[in-house]
Amino acid sequence: MLHDVLTGLVLTVFGSAGATAIGSLRASLAPQWSRICRLALGHIEPSFTPLIGAQPHGRR
Repeated sequence: MLHDVLTGLVLTVFGSAGATAIGSLRASLAPQWSRICRLALGHIEPSFTPLIGAQPHGRR
């Protein structure tokens, strides 16, 4: 009896941890999916060029 309860508890804990991990991956990858596919197909993004005068004038 105790073995069955512990087995159910372990399955619940690991199942919810797995569901949380899958949800986190899905939430972080879903907004970037089109960009990931474009990069995988070889479409190179233009490089980012930072602004030269972005620093305040008092600091050099």
